[in-house]
Amino acid sequence: VSRATVNRDLQFLRDHMHAPIVWDAYGGVYRLETNNSKRSLPGLWLTPQQAYAFLTLQNMVEKIAPNLLGPFLSPMRGLLKEMLGRANFELYGLDKKIDINMPSMPDLGDLDFNNLLDALLHDQPIRLTLHASQGKNENLVGVPEKLRIAPNQWVIDFRPADQDAPIQIDVARIRDVAMATEERTDHD
Repeated sequence: VSRATVNRDLQFLRDHMHAPIVWDAYGGVYRLETNNSKRSLPGLWLTPQQAYAFLTLQNMVEKIAPNLLGPFLSPMRGLLKEMLGRANFELYGLDKKIDINMPSMPDLGDLDFNNLLDALLHDQPIRLTLHASQGKNENLVGVPEKLRIAPNQWVIDFRPADQDAPIQIDVARIRDVAMATEERTDHD
């Protein structure tokens, strides 16, 4: 590659990936800065303490919503544990000595939350099928605004299409979540 390409790549690594690249005049090479107090892990550019904090947060989230958020976090968990082990991080294993009691995911049966997460992230309208107290399902079309996790229940702030203000819906009442344009399915 050309010298200009190498310089652009080095600049990109510094500016966008925050890589600690320095010029070593003695060796005549670029290298990663080695500083014992700010040691970064390869690939992520996290200090071991930052990686451990991230892993601890992942463990907390996994206890709260294993089915909802766990699949997004699982690939990173193994990588972080391996990196911490290679870094000889002195608090490695602390997660076995700390127990975090968090509210658990309500029993949702086979409810698939992918549509809800997509709609929540992209402010898209969805159709919720809710179990009503009279035994008949109720359908609402609108936009989910926020998912709230409380000690005894999960609640969605949901703005129905025909209302200006959001309402709160207990997640345990939801029987089906579909994009507003999809065909409705009945769940009894």
